[in-house]
Amino acid sequence: MYNLEVNTTKKHNDMLAKGYTDIANLYRREYKYTASELFYNKALKIYKKLPKEDFYKSQIKVLNIYNHLSVICNAKNKFKETKDAYQGALEIYKRLVNDESDDYKEELAMLLFDLASLYFKHNRKNRAGEFYLLVLEIFLYLQQKEPKRYRDMIGATLHALAQIYSSQLEYKEALSAYKESLKYYMVLAEENPAKYSPSVAQVFKSLASFYRKRDNMKHAQYFHLKAVELYNDLTDYNESVYDLKLASSIIDGVSCYRQHTISLYQAEAIIQNYRGEGEAEALLDRLYFLREKRQCLSC
Repeated sequence: MYNLEVNTTKKHNDMLAKGYTDIANLYRREYKYTASELFYNKALKIYKKLPKEDFYKSQIKVLNIYNHLSVICNAKNKFKETKDAYQGALEIYKRLVNDESDDYKEELAMLLFDLASLYFKHNRKNRAGEFYLLVLEIFLYLQQKEPKRYRDMIGATLHALAQIYSSQLEYKEALSAYKESLKYYMVLAEENPAKYSPSVAQVFKSLASFYRKRDNMKHAQYFHLKAVELYNDLTDYNESVYDLKLASSIIDGVSCYRQHTISLYQAEAIIQNYRGEGEAEALLDRLYFLREKRQCLSC
């Protein structure tokens, strides 16, 4: 009789948790994130009350819930809830990953990358750096078996680490990480320019900023111009995506890298095509302010 009651209760809980998850999935697909988050948490509450053995049997279902919650809460800019979802998923991955198999190691690295990016976004650079280093370790290990598969993630991780090192005034480590990141992205951009040239341009911009902050204007100018050159090329692929990035870089050249104000006419002509858009209006305000400032200095 006791076993029957236990089995009945277990079956009821399984059905209830599945029902809550199904409802949450429906709301998520309709972008009704508040309701979706509520029902995922209801399902999660049931799973957390299961005996350890039963919980382990359901851990893939729980993992999926945590993954969905991390996306939803991040979209709602809820730092603590997003972090908690990542941490919950991380605990499950720790049980799934082992030395005998590479199963789940890629998924673990991606989760750690997202968690590091969350900390980075919220200016918790030390914590972000710790997780990016773990990400790099895993991807470099996986790359030994599949050399071409993880190059973009290694490049992105190195770029993030370089930014962290730079903010912490660890310039030698920062420059090394920037160069390594650029090496990966340059190879990828040769194979697929439309996809990876933007990443190369971003590293160029970061290197320009890096050298400018160290008063090395020769190198800063060089990498800035390389970024502008790339954005010029990228507008041939997709003007609507890269036009404003090109205009922004041109304005940076005048503002930060002592370039002639005549280039602002090119930036202004580009921006005029996007009048009414928030980013375009902000760039135009910046351009006019910069032009007036330069005119006042020459008076």
